[in-house]
Order: sequence, then structure tokens, then C-alpha cells
Amino acid sequence: YEIAQLNLRAAQKAKAAMAYEPALNYLNAGRNLLAKDSWQTEYVLTLNLYVETAEAELLSTHFEETETLVQVVLQHAETLQNKLRSYEVLIRLYMAQNEMQTALDTALQVLELLGVQWEKEPPQVNIDACYKLPEMTAPDKLAAMQFLNFSISPIYTVAPELFPQVIFTMVKLSFDYGNSVFSAYGYSNYGSLLCVILEDFDSGSQAVQLATRLLDKTKANEFKAKVLTSTHVTVTYWKKHARESIEGLQDAIQSGLEMGDIEYAGIAAMHEGSYRFWIGEELDFVEQKLSKLIKRLTSIKQSYQLVYLNIWKQLVLNLQDSHSKNERLMGDAFNEETTLPHLLKTNYGMAIFGVYLAKTMLCYLFRDYSDSLANVALAEKYEQANMGIMVVPIFKFYASLALLATYPTASFNRQQEILRQIELNQDKMKMWAYHAAMNFQHKYDLVEAEKARVLGQDLLAMDLYEKAIAMARENKYLHEEALAYELAGEFYLARGMEKFAQLDLKEAHYHYQEWGAMAKVKDLEERYPQFLAQKITPTLENITSTVTIMASATRRMTTSIVLDLESVMKAAQTLSGEIVLSRLLEKMMHIVIENAGAERGFLILPQNKQWVIEAEGAIDNENVTVLHSLPIENHLPEAIISYVARTHEDVVLADAREEGLYTDNAYIKAHQTQSILCFPIVYQQQLRAILYLENNLTTSVFTEARLNVLRMLSSQIAISLENAQYATQLEDKVTERTKQLGKANEELAAANVEIRVLNKCLEKENLRMSAELDVARRLQQMVLPKPEELEQIEELDIACFMEPADEMGGDYYDILKRDGRIKIGIGDVTGHGLESGVLMLMVQTAIQTLLTTDITDPKCFLTLLNEAIYNNVQRLQTDKNLTLSLVDYQPQQGIHPFETGGILQITGQHEDILLVRKGGQVERIDTFDLGFLVGLQADISPFVVQKKMSLQQSDGIVLYTDGITEAQNIQQKQYGVERLCEVISQNWHLSAQEIQNAVIADLRQHIGTRKVSDDITLLVLKQK
Repeated sequence: YEIAQLNLRAAQKAKAAMAYEPALNYLNAGRNLLAKDSWQTEYVLTLNLYVETAEAELLSTHFEETETLVQVVLQHAETLQNKLRSYEVLIRLYMAQNEMQTALDTALQVLELLGVQWEKEPPQVNIDACYKLPEMTAPDKLAAMQFLNFSISPIYTVAPELFPQVIFTMVKLSFDYGNSVFSAYGYSNYGSLLCVILEDFDSGSQAVQLATRLLDKTKANEFKAKVLTSTHVTVTYWKKHARESIEGLQDAIQSGLEMGDIEYAGIAAMHEGSYRFWIGEELDFVEQKLSKLIKRLTSIKQSYQLVYLNIWKQLVLNLQDSHSKNERLMGDAFNEETTLPHLLKTNYGMAIFGVYLAKTMLCYLFRDYSDSLANVALAEKYEQANMGIMVVPIFKFYASLALLATYPTASFNRQQEILRQIELNQDKMKMWAYHAAMNFQHKYDLVEAEKARVLGQDLLAMDLYEKAIAMARENKYLHEEALAYELAGEFYLARGMEKFAQLDLKEAHYHYQEWGAMAKVKDLEERYPQFLAQKITPTLENITSTVTIMASATRRMTTSIVLDLESVMKAAQTLSGEIVLSRLLEKMMHIVIENAGAERGFLILPQNKQWVIEAEGAIDNENVTVLHSLPIENHLPEAIISYVARTHEDVVLADAREEGLYTDNAYIKAHQTQSILCFPIVYQQQLRAILYLENNLTTSVFTEARLNVLRMLSSQIAISLENAQYATQLEDKVTERTKQLGKANEELAAANVEIRVLNKCLEKENLRMSAELDVARRLQQMVLPKPEELEQIEELDIACFMEPADEMGGDYYDILKRDGRIKIGIGDVTGHGLESGVLMLMVQTAIQTLLTTDITDPKCFLTLLNEAIYNNVQRLQTDKNLTLSLVDYQPQQGIHPFETGGILQITGQHEDILLVRKGGQVERIDTFDLGFLVGLQADISPFVVQKKMSLQQSDGIVLYTDGITEAQNIQQKQYGVERLCEVISQNWHLSAQEIQNAVIADLRQHIGTRKVSDDITLLVLKQK
């Protein structure tokens, strides 16, 4: 039993390090040492081994084994206390499998066994005093707190009406019997209830702060994911911008994964995805984030959170599709016809509400107001299941807009009913806006504008539309700014004010496009062809922005600026061609002032740990003052420049006299400065310079489009400054030496000689580097398998392709046959250049060497390979590493004489492996969980997993590097794995070489004239 005890301790350490497979090996070894009567003779050891094994099986997503082990514990455990952890595991298992009602029933059954008395009213407690409460010691109260804590998730999801009672009970127990490690989560949820039920947002914020302090005090990191999730899903946005929730949710995900709380890692992930959509981030970015979160949830098998995330992904896909105005959630991510009935059956209220909210929004945006209201009515039944979550205020917002859209055609009685409902919704929204104007004021103003419109209060409506637009823009709610412009444009059009309507509808069209809602862009073009050309302008070729200047409630001046990418490129070329610092600064200031719309501009550079003005220019003066190293004190607003220097963030003020943190600044007061832009020039993660621009003629000059221009130019500005400063330093050295030589003519001649020598040295250095890269490319090609080697592998039809990039990358592949063993490898070293190439050669050599040994286990092979590469990486003192997948192929003879096949064993983390069946069906094999980055840490054995699959005749696999899937065309659209799969599927009936040719030809057609920036590698292997 001593050995069994040692196995238990080793397993607990492995589990704490998230090495679940080694933990299971230790635990199973320990259980195998137990005698048949160990439940009687070694009760504690047996109980611990079985409970730990059940939890490790759950964390490894082995659900069937988990339930079997839990039932064994529940059958043999002697006390309820001994059964509690197993009940927890069982509930987590049910939730992971989306069996929410079963999870709830189990939780309520255990709470009843514990004799928990529910608190139905908010307890009378002093939040500040709770921090100093003594430690809870009563075993029965600790057990009750433990299980109340764990029952929160299923109760919130399936029976939200019980949720307040659970939290009130936890807080009351803590206040009466002392704090425990479970109290922090109770206090954080109590904060949510104070905000939602009592509408006491200040006390709610106090409660979550208490939870955070208590978490730090008790070092109860196993509850960190829960507390962070509760805080940032249900409390943060009541007092701060909802955008501030994102970082906290990301921390919750990381903490949950590290501590084994995969349930709350999943809950944090599903709300991060939802909140990213609702705060108005660009849809392409949101879709990428959602896809990554979905991939993560899939890997840890959290199905109920996965369903919720897929709702928002499908909503994003619907809005992105310019060929459809689909108001139903039917697509690759979510199918309402098949999934919604199951959600209704399991009473998954949070997801049901999400479905109806998404459909409410879609129907409203595409003017199907009756269906929008029908979905409002369906969603209301499940509103309580989303208590405290930001989707509830958003639902009120769209419900009010949909009601007002139907007001003009409604009967008198219905109109009165609509106004009463609007008043109820707006009373809530007004209160929320009072506490968090950044999230809710523009929503309140837009609904009020629509109400004024239907009641014929035109002047009030005009003023409110403007307020809603301005507030949405200020707080970066891009989608709601677009909606406000659209509704304002329709308002003006209905009143015959076509010029104002055209301006607003063009703004809506632009902002929907900026958001990425191409379905909505197309919708506007079809409804208003007189104002909008039916053409979606590519973002990189034509960047359009609009500056809106408030003149009065009924009048706006709008200036459209079309910024041509060709002009930006010409500007960059102008800067790149100048190395004399004074002339560079002069050209730079003219380009920046002209493109940014500034009246005056200053270039500020570091000098002796201080920032000084090195160039100054103005729009009405051709002369630029350069190289006078003027201190910024008393010449510019020092506070703004110091902020940018410290944070590396832009400062943009539409009207510095009236808005922002600097209205009392002495410089701004003295000069009555209006538009200000202070912009950091950051290159290679270092702040190289600061641009300070201002315009005292008008407000709101420095638009997002003009910022985009500066961002595109900033790298070239930094590079040109660095080159010119280097040239200046070289000139200074020459001048210094000339002073030492005596005679002017001799000094000049010596300087010229030195410059010529330096130029020759530079030419030689460039030639040397070019030669090195050329040698590395040739080595990269030389070590690749030769055609005659591939022909010796009789079982497979093989075609291989590699094309190095201009700056050599680190793509690697090899196909080796030795002593009947066939090993296929493909990898990609981070970065480009010689170091990447050297690391690639190390990998090839290490694999060849290891193949000469008798190591046949693929997992062991990859682990030893990593150890060798890691040691070399440390010796090189480089940060390079690589993705690497290894495929072991073993041919097998079929039942019939001429029927052949093979077994594949895959290890290592790289791009998806494409498994292609005889008919061309493509299956993507995710290798993320099969290994770890090679060369990044000394031991990757806990992460290495092996996956087996079989090949039949005409089946095969396709391996590739990201140089294919991430290759971009002139519009910066990636080739993508979906297109790769499509081309492979269409050509799978051909030979491997013909399949490869088809893929490469299609890829070249996609890339066009764009420079290839990464190695392109493709392997096609087909079972003969």
C-alpha cells in the first residue's frame, strides 16, 4: 500500500500541473495495487484513489469512465461528507454533456441531504465588515457552503428563480459562521444580485471588490475562474465600459484551465465571445476570436458552452454574408431547426434567450418588424435565465426599437400599449445610463429619437439622433453608430430632406462596412440605390471616412475624405528615398500635415532621456523648421505628450476645449486648441518618435481614416528616421575625424575614402548575407527527399512541393524509410531568415539520427527529438521554436490478395492534417492536442498524445504549412484551409502529382502578383 500511496501523491502533483494522462497512469497503477477488500481494510486510500481517478478522467474528457468510477464511490463511501466530491464530479459531468436538468436535480438532492435552509430575502449584512469575519470551522456549514458554491451553475442555467436564494444563503452562512474559501464566489454573485435586483450598483461593485480581496487573502486560486467570471459577466459593465470585461474574462479562462476548472473556463469563454460581438468589435475579428474559443471548448468537450458560442458565431456569419439577408440562424455554426428543439427540451434558458435575441436583432435590421416582435415575445419567457448578463439591456434596446417601428401602423389602443412598454424599458435604460453612460446613453437617446419621430416631435428627434450618434462614436459602439445613422437618414428622407438623408445613409453604409456587416451594406444599397452605388469598396484600396461637425440640432456639415492607397504608397516611397535627416524631416512634416488634415504639426524625438521638438511645420507655410531640439515645456501640451510617451497610445480630441481630460490644460486654454492628435511612432516594440498635430480652425478633424494613414506610414517613418539618424551619426564621425587631420583638403579626402570603404563594406555585407541565405535555401532543398527515395516507398503515391520565400523561412518536411519503417514529418519554424533555416536543418538531422536507434514508440521519439532541439536552441540563445507533426506509416495487407492499406500514427502539433477518403471526402484532423511546440520547453512528454487511423485503397493524407493557408491576395484575403480542402476534394481522383499541381496552380492564381512572404510546402500521399 505504500507504493499505492506514492502513486496517489505523484498523480496529485501531475494533475496540479495539468498533466492528466500521466496522472491517470499513476492513479490506475495505484488502484491496481489495491486488494479486493481495500474498501474495508484501506478505506481512506481507496476513497482518495477512486475520487482522484474520477476527476482525472473527467478532466481528460473520458466521460463514460468518469461516471463508472463515481458510482463506485457513491456505493462504498461511508458518509455524506465522503461523497461530496464525487457528487461534484458527477454534476460537472452532466453539465459538460449538456444534461442541465439532470445536473440540477442532483444538486438539489444533495443540498436537501445536507439540510440546507434557503434564505429567500437579501440578508442584512455590512459588506465592509465581511472581510474581517473569522474563519468558518463548522464541518456541516463548510459542507453546505461547498455544495451551494458548486450548485450555482446548474441552478442559474435551468432554474434561475432559485439563484437568488442560493446566493443569499451563502452570504448569510458566511456572515453567521465566518468566511471560507467558498465565500468569495458567494460575494461576487451577491454583487451581481445587488446590481440586478436591488439596482444598487455601488454596493454591487463593493461586493465584487470584497470577493477579489478575499480570494487574495485565502489564496483560493481554485475559485479564481468563478469569481472573475461572475464579476466581469454580471457587474463590470454597470460601472465601466463593457470592453473592460474582456481582459478579466480572458484571465478567467486561463485560470480555469490552469486549475482544472474547465467548466468555468468554458463559461468565461462563451461570454467573452458574446461580449466581443455586442461591444461592436469588427465582425471579421469577432469571427476569428469566436472560432478560436470554439476550438478551445471543443478540445475540452464543454458542449453546453459550445452551443451558446455557436449562436453568436452564426449571427456574425449571417451579417457577414453579402449575398443573403437571412433572418434565421441556419448555417455552418448553428442550425435552429435541429438545435433549438433540443434547447427547449433541456430548458437551457440562457441559450434559448440568445437564439431569440439574435433573431430579434436580425429581423429588426432587415425590417421584418412583426417577426422581430414575435421573437421579443419568445425571448421574454427566458429573460430571467440571463439575470445580470449584458444581453438583457441589449434585448430591451432592440425590443423598444421594434415596438416603435410598428407604432405608425398600429391601432390607437395598441399604440398606447406600445408607449407604456417603451416607458417601462426606457425607465430602466435611463437608470443604467446614469451609472454607465458609456454603455447605455446612446441606446437611450436612439430609442427616444425614434419615439419623438413617431410622435411628430421633429426638432427633438433631430437633436436626439445627433446625441445618439455622437455618444456611440465616442464609446466605439460601431454597429450602433451605424444603426443611428441609418434611422436618422430614414427620418430625414421621410420628411423630404434628401440632402441630409443622403449624408446620413452614406455614413450608415460606411460604418456597416467598417463593422463588416456586408449583408446590411447590401440591404442599404438595394433600398437606397439613388444614394448608394451597389459596390462594396475594398478597405485597403479605398479607405473612406467622414468627419461630422455639429452645427445645430438640424444642421450638420459633413466632409468626406477618400484616401487613396496609391497616394499613401507614394508618400512612403518619398520618405524611403531620403537619408539626409534635415530634408527627411522637411518632407515628412509636409506629408503628415497634408494627409492628416492638420493645421500645424510637430515631430518630437528622444534626446538624453528627454523629449524635444525636432521639426515644426504648418499647412500655410512651405518652410519647415528643423533640428532645433526645442524642449516641449511651454511650447506644447506636456501632459498629452507625456501620456503618449508613457502608454504608447494615441490621444485624439475632437474638441480639446470641451472634451477629454485636458480641458484645463494651460496650453489648450491659451491657444483655444480644437482638434488634437498625438500619435506614437512605434517600431519593433520601441517608441521611436511622437507626432503632435493640431487644427484650430475646426473640430473632429482627425478621423479614423486619417489615423489609418498614419498607421500605414508609421513604420516607414520610423525606418527612414533610423536610417537618416544613422547616416547623420556617420557624418558626425567623419566630421570629428576631419578635425583631427589638420588640413581641410586632406580631411575631406580621408572622409571620402572612409565613406567609399564603408559603402564597399556594406556592399560586401549585403552580398555575404545574400550568399548565406542562398546557401541556406540550397541546403534546405538539398536535404529534401529525392524522387528516387520516394519511389522506393511502393505502398504510397507521393508528391512533394516546397518553394522557399524571398526571406528564407523554416519549413521542413521529410519522408524516410528505414528497416521497413516509414516516418513522415512536416514542420514550420517561427520567423524567417538564417536562424529559422538552421533550426530546420537541426530537426532534419535529429530525426535522421533517432531513426538509427531502436526507438519505435512515436511519443517517445517526439519527446527525445524535442529535448535535443531544446538544448540546441538554448545554446544558440534564440527564441525560435517550431510546430512539428510526425506521421508513422505501417503498410498492411488486406483480406484480398490485391487489396492494400495502412495504419497511420500521428503525434505532434502543427496545422490540421487532411485525411482524404477514396471518394474525395476530406476530414480535418486537429493536431493541437497531439503535442507542443518543439524547442520551447525541455520536456513536452505530458503534452504528447498519439492518434491512430487507417488508410484503405485510394485513401490518403495531405500535409501543408501555413504558407499555403495564410497566403494573401492583393485584397489581403487569405487562401484558407476551406479552399484547400475544396481543391483537393475536386481532384482526388487524379494522381498525387496531379493533385499537387492543381493545388499549387490554384494557390498561384489566388496570390497573383503579390510577393510570397513565407515558404510554401505541400505533401500529397495517396494509398496505392
